[in-house]
Amino acid sequence: MSDNFAKEKAQVVQRLLKHEGRVMLCLDATCQGVEVPRRFASDPGLMLVINVNMPQTIEIGPVAIESELRFGGIPHYCIIPYNALWSAFNPDSGHGVLWQEFIPPIIRHQHGPYPTGPLKPLPDDDDWPLPDAAPEPVKAGVPAFKVIEGNGDIPPPDNNPGRSRPKLRIVK
Repeated sequence: MSDNFAKEKAQVVQRLLKHEGRVMLCLDATCQGVEVPRRFASDPGLMLVINVNMPQTIEIGPVAIESELRFGGIPHYCIIPYNALWSAFNPDSGHGVLWQEFIPPIIRHQHGPYPTGPLKPLPDDDDWPLPDAAPEPVKAGVPAFKVIEGNGDIPPPDNNPGRSRPKLRIVK
């Protein structure tokens, strides 16, 4: 995947979180590098919701989105590489993006070709907040998300190669 797609996907997720507070991520959990609970690892149409009101940090890095998410009340550290992400949108407002070339063939076969809709294009930053879409309030003092700058071709360094999975980093 090109560095431009990774940057574009990161920017879409950042803008939706910043302006609307909630994002539905549609991903192919069968892609290499995806870390989700085993029971979802074979789902090419997995949909996960991230929200600025979540108590844990959402890291939007150069190659992936990372956060500890809950599945049936059980926490699991998730890694969502941008090459697995095929749509990001706010289910309430309908604003978002569908990346046609990243839709898994099985999903395309089941649902036919996806048009760009019903997703609405993202407004310019100056046009937010929208009068009919009020974002959820952000809790004071709780980190919402963290943007990690870097080169999209180089994964973040592993400071402790002996651990079984990455740990959540607290941002203050």
